[in-house]
Amino acid sequence: MKSPLLSTQELPGGEMLLQGRWFVWMCVFSLLSCVSDGQLNAAGTISNALSAREAGRGGVNLGFQDNGVLLMDNAAGIQGLIGDCDNCDTFIDVGGAGLFTNLTYRDSDNGRTNAADHPTGLGYLMLGKRLNEDIVVGFGAFTPAGFASDYELDGPAFLPGPQTYKSFGALARLLPGASVRLTDRWTVGGTIGLAISHVELEGPYFLNSAPLTGTPTNLDLQATGTAFTWSLGTQYQLTDKTTIGINYQSENRFESEGQAGVLAGPLGFSYYDIKLGMTWARSVGIGIQHKLDSRQRFGVDLEWEDWSSAFDNLNLTFTNPTSPVHRAVVGPTIHEVFPLQWKDAIIVSTGYELDVTDSQTFRCGYRYQDNPVPANTTTTYLQTTLKHHFSIGYGLEHRGWELDGAYQFAFAPEVLTGQSVYAGGDFSNAKITTQTHMIFVGAQRRF
Repeated sequence: MKSPLLSTQELPGGEMLLQGRWFVWMCVFSLLSCVSDGQLNAAGTISNALSAREAGRGGVNLGFQDNGVLLMDNAAGIQGLIGDCDNCDTFIDVGGAGLFTNLTYRDSDNGRTNAADHPTGLGYLMLGKRLNEDIVVGFGAFTPAGFASDYELDGPAFLPGPQTYKSFGALARLLPGASVRLTDRWTVGGTIGLAISHVELEGPYFLNSAPLTGTPTNLDLQATGTAFTWSLGTQYQLTDKTTIGINYQSENRFESEGQAGVLAGPLGFSYYDIKLGMTWARSVGIGIQHKLDSRQRFGVDLEWEDWSSAFDNLNLTFTNPTSPVHRAVVGPTIHEVFPLQWKDAIIVSTGYELDVTDSQTFRCGYRYQDNPVPANTTTTYLQTTLKHHFSIGYGLEHRGWELDGAYQFAFAPEVLTGQSVYAGGDFSNAKITTQTHMIFVGAQRRF
């Protein structure tokens, strides 16, 4: 077996980097008083629902006006959250979800292997207030996107024996926003806020960029960054029974920063600063809500996510090596391009609601999402291939609170990677399967 030319060691600033990861979550979960020690995974990478109401009806939300996640999905819809009465001009919606994954991988060196399942808590908080009969403002903290996996696999020839293949990525958004009623039937809304991204990768990796193409490494990196984010949406009541909603979500372009330690064979060990260029996709969606009668509603959302622009490549730059030997031999900078080559995704969500009684509601839904990940760039690091999502939900009113719960099962057909684009042959001719279970809960109140 060949020994590794490059490997990594634990960073002395590991505690600081861990705090960077918790900073992403605490922005959301400190408001919710929730604690999570797992990772976030999602369909594609954009979660198809956050609130229990939205999840119960298959992720349909753009034409509705009944939950706080509308501030992020289509801010125009928060106009319907708060009535015109002077005594009920404030709204709160708090919710969370438990995620359970079933990820598998196999290739010529590994029989069918299950990833570690880290049950995860994720959530949101939204506060809204009516300023006058035409303007509602709100603030929310949301975790709409992420990816994660954790495997122990037999690695490539240069690293004999079991190796860790682990990834984590999360996107959080802190969003102030507003909705304005222009006419009795037409509202517009938008948000301008802060997005926070954190990424971790750990495991065997071959460099893809000249002049070091094919150089084996055992990569371990952490990087955190912030970016400007905004959205703009509208809702129009076509008839007394039908409402249409449209929303645009901006891309979030990050230059995240972190650190890594690198052991380069005879060159010895050196620390490097890292800059990671990464973009979370923009999207456009149109949705409709139709009331069949006073107790039944259905909705359909159609969305496009621009992954071909966002996840074409990840750009990674190593700078400022602390070792003078590294600086002399390798140079002050290493530029690495991690090819992704993702495709755009079309998503279709359908949902149905039935008011069983005046205080109880049943929901169900189905969502189809294109898999944006090409087979030849599919890896354990970004195992985000979910296509089919089935859900049911139930809601009730109790002592002034509206309480909701939902369950979602999602899966994808087995992916055959073929010849991987990555140097070194790792992930070639592999078979990957992905399934998730999610349980949602939520509570909202007007006061």
